[in-house]
Amino acid sequence: MSLEFLLKEFKYSNFKYFHTPCEGFMNSYFVLKYANGCFIKLHNSQEVFNSGALSALIVNVKRNLIKKPLMFFTSGLLKKGTISEYSNFNEFNYNLSYWSSWSNGFSIWKEDFDIIAASVSLNTLFPHTSLFFTQYYKNGFIINDQHLFTTQFIKKRGGHNKFHAFTIEYPSLIENARKKGFIKLETKNKILNDILYNYLPLLFFNVKIAKRENFSSKGFKSHIKVYFPIGSYWVVILLSFFVPLKIMCRKIKIKYFLNSQF
Repeated sequence: MSLEFLLKEFKYSNFKYFHTPCEGFMNSYFVLKYANGCFIKLHNSQEVFNSGALSALIVNVKRNLIKKPLMFFTSGLLKKGTISEYSNFNEFNYNLSYWSSWSNGFSIWKEDFDIIAASVSLNTLFPHTSLFFTQYYKNGFIINDQHLFTTQFIKKRGGHNKFHAFTIEYPSLIENARKKGFIKLETKNKILNDILYNYLPLLFFNVKIAKRENFSSKGFKSHIKVYFPIGSYWVVILLSFFVPLKIMCRKIKIKYFLNSQF
């Protein structure tokens, strides 16, 4: 998509387009560098704002302008549909679980980003999560699980090894956070268990059974042994057959319980 087309299509004074030569997901980091508002939130191309969602998000930000807590937006994925506050980073991560990997939920205050932007070590698959784990010191933590966005499912989506991302790269960030004392062992185990019993079966179903996505699974059987218990590979395969039922239950809950909140 050309710059000329974008500027013609979106005729707004606050619309900015920047082309970066970066690889992978590092554009998540560079777009944050270009931002100049007091509050910065990533928004990926799969997500559509629900009616009233932008106003609700802005209200939430204005309420927290003084304290400036770390906020994460999970859009009903936690099946709560509420805004929850936590007093420490460990409790926050225990409840957020592996959704700290989701770029669309990530946000950071501009002044906090400017402090760490030049010195933080970034994981190229999860640059936003690398930034997230630098915010352990914040005075307050919030998970907004209101259904703000609707995901557009893109058939045959692929382009990288998502199995490697969630058996090696992301777990390494969780392990590093535990070693540094940002989260406790029970929180690390909770996150890894959620990946094993919830996320990986869904990924396996979409890629290997339904073949709705084209992510590479090269090395999955050996990679899962690094951070997960013996036999985890077979646990994922078994649970993947129950995924359609879980998807149906989640859709029903979002449609009837989480859609009319703001």
